Order: sequence, then structure tokens, then C-alpha cells
Amino acid sequence: MTNILQKEKRNVTWQKLNAVNPGLKEIGRLATRTSDQVKSSKWSVGCETMDRDYADWDSFKALIPMLGVKHARFFSGWAKTEQEKGKYDFTWLDPQIRECAAMSVKPWVCISYGNPVWGSDFRLGMRLKPVTDNPDAFDAWIRYTKALVERYKDVVDEWEIWNEPFGQAREYAELFYHTAKAIREIQPAAKCFCTAISWNARDPMKSDYAMVLEKLKKENALDLGSYFLYHPYSPVPEASYGHLAEPLRKFVKGYSANFDIMQGEVGCPSQLEFGHAMNGIEWTEYSQAKWNLRRAIGDSARSIPSSVFTMIDLKYTFMLQSFGLVRSNLLKEFVYRRPSWYAMSNIYSLFDDETLPQKNLVLKNFAIQKRADPRDQKPHDLACTLFTRHGKTLRFYWFCEARPSDRLDFDQIDLMIPERLDQPVWVDMITGRVFAIPETQIDRQEESLVLKNIPMWDSPVLITTRTTVMLKDEER
Repeated sequence: MTNILQKEKRNVTWQKLNAVNPGLKEIGRLATRTSDQVKSSKWSVGCETMDRDYADWDSFKALIPMLGVKHARFFSGWAKTEQEKGKYDFTWLDPQIRECAAMSVKPWVCISYGNPVWGSDFRLGMRLKPVTDNPDAFDAWIRYTKALVERYKDVVDEWEIWNEPFGQAREYAELFYHTAKAIREIQPAAKCFCTAISWNARDPMKSDYAMVLEKLKKENALDLGSYFLYHPYSPVPEASYGHLAEPLRKFVKGYSANFDIMQGEVGCPSQLEFGHAMNGIEWTEYSQAKWNLRRAIGDSARSIPSSVFTMIDLKYTFMLQSFGLVRSNLLKEFVYRRPSWYAMSNIYSLFDDETLPQKNLVLKNFAIQKRADPRDQKPHDLACTLFTRHGKTLRFYWFCEARPSDRLDFDQIDLMIPERLDQPVWVDMITGRVFAIPETQIDRQEESLVLKNIPMWDSPVLITTRTTVMLKDEER
């Protein structure tokens, strides 16, 4: 694993972030953990599109366990596996699934897309009818699914059925029902995920999710469902909870208390993109890191299992997509770890299954004591998210009213904390740098305190006691 880091290029944005001065004394850096050091968590990272050769597994696989993540999403690639009718060649997929599992990272597989030898397309956005409305093709799909599950059932028990067939409710309901039945024939305890499909917030019964659920209900087969996935690409990461995640969770649980939602794929570009999700916005590696952090903590605050898109940049036929936690080039080679990689490593190390959400709220028009730019008089909403870990409190704060900016400066605010904090620290969750809050900025009261002139920006910062966080080079 050290070999891959020897190839890493200089990252200017990472250097600039580490030079940012919040006006406090730095005392160390968060200790991070590798995947084998994390017992369990609900975090996943995307290792998608290698079914179409948009990324090279060997170029980034060594970085996965270094990230500390516990799950990884793969595409199964029907077209790549069955290039001649009835003959399956899984040798391209074997290293991805087997090597991932050996890293203490559990693979889950999205079974997709179509197959030209059976009259369907293998690219994102293809129509389902050539599969579902052609009996020979549908039978071939089911045979392929059974062969796939049989091959990997010793290391994979979570199967996402297709990817993003938006607006194809009838066809997808049939596909999900019959595919889930086929999976359960081979692996009775398997979890079958409904992929992200169209949601109608005004009338949920007109959504694609309703069609799938009604199909399962009609067939007396609600037990086939588990997670219902959604992909909330929104420039303001918090915006999708109220109109998508929370009502969708309520809706699916209306059919079965055993159902839940999962954020199955979402991420942020690191540059201005002309295609794909969130295009036409001047993203940078700074705003990408902030966006991914805000999404991750927001998901964790609501106990939503969450997958980031994606591990490495993807070389599509017409563009090099920049969503990766890791930057690559046109040869699909590793270039460097982006700030988002370090940010998510901090998240994955701190937010295992022993870190529990307690409270989540937004304080509107929060008072600003001093602005970094006096010309900027826009009101700020402050997100406040509380967790406990091993009996200790973790408090996260950030400005959440707008999409993340590229700014690397801080406004100053006063924060009332309704508990006593000995040796309070301020932690930048992008770099993991830990800063002491001096007593001169603390107004202590009997059962609470006020932190005065605390730096705040549009990226999550952690405020907790010094003994709550483990610093690098400290023994666990």
C-alpha cells in the first residue's frame, strides 16, 4: 500500500487547506483508522462503472482500506460477463469482489445493465422494455442473476436490482419482483435493494416506489424488500431531506416496519462539469469536500446508511468525470487523494456504529459577531447536530443555508453549550486538525458555557472535549 502513495502527485488544494488559520492554537490531528480497525459501520464508497471500463480497479484498490470504509458498491456488468449467449465469464469481476472482501470491506452489487446479445443496451439510462417485454431476454436476465448470486454468495448478500430506471415504474416493478425471487432462490437470506427511482412528493402513490411496493403487496411478497434507495443530487446537500428522504422513509415504512431507506449513491463534482449530476456549477475541490462532509453528517444524524459517489474519477467516453475522492487522469491512473478523501476518512473513523445520533436542528438567522468579509451581510442558518460516543458528546456545527463555497475564511459566532466542557477543542473535519479553545474565549456558567468568537464556516466543525478525540500518535 505504501507503493501507491509513492506515486502520489502534489495536491495544492490540500496544502492550502492545511495552511488555513482559524485563529486558534493547533494541538494535533485526528487519528484515522483503516477498514480492518473499524468493527462495523453503515458507510459505503462507490466502486462503480468498471463493467464499462470507466475506471481501473488496480489503480485505486489499495486506497480503499486506508479510507476506513466498511462497504463498497460494484456494478455486475451483464454485458461484460455474457458476451456469448449462455456463456459467463466472471474473471474480470472476481478480483474486485474477492479482493474487496479480503480488505475487511463488504462488497454489495448493483445487478445491471442490459446486454446487446439479448437485444438491450448496457449504458446508464437505457430502457427496461427490451428486457422485461422480451421473454427470451427476461429469462436470460434471470439465469444470469442466478449465476451471479451463486458465484459470490459466500461474500455478498446485498443486491441492488438495476440502477436509476427513472420513469419506468411498470417495467421496474416486474423486474424487481422476479429478480428478487430469483436471488432468494439461491440465497434465502439475501437483502434485495430497490434502486433509486422516481419520487412524487406531492402524491407518493403516483411515484415509481408506489408501483414497486404495490406489486410486492399484490404478490404477497413484501418480504422480498429491504432498503429502498434514493440518490439525492442537490447543490445544497441538506435540501433533499425534507422533500425526499424523510417522506420516502415514512412512505415505505407504511408498507412494512422492516423497510427503510438508504442513500445509495451521491457525491459532488470537484470542477465545473458539462454533463451528469449537478453540472453547470463552478465546483472546486474545496466545495466538494465541504459538500461531502455536510451530506455525510446529515445522513448519519438521521440514521441513514450512506454511500459516497465515488472512489475515483471516471473516464466516460466523452468526459473525465470529477466526482472521485481520488483524482485520476485520462489513462485512469491514480494522481492524488483529494481533500474529500481525507474528509471522508475522518468521518469513517469517527462515525462507526458506536457513534449514535441524538439531536439535529437548524438555527435560522444565527447572530454573527464578526464577519470575515464585512461586505457580506447575508444571513446564515446554523446546523447543529449532536451525537454521543462512548458516553461523550460530539457537537457539529456549520452554515447550511446555501451550497458550499470556495471560501477558506471564517466568520465568528458565540455558541452556548448546555453542558460543561473541560478542555474544549475545535476540529476541522476536512483536514482533521484539532485546535484548543483558550479559556479567554470561554464564559463558564454553572451547568453550561458560552464559547466566544468561535470560527465558523460552511463546512462542519466538531466541538467536543479534548479527551473525546484520539490524536495521531496517541495509543488507542
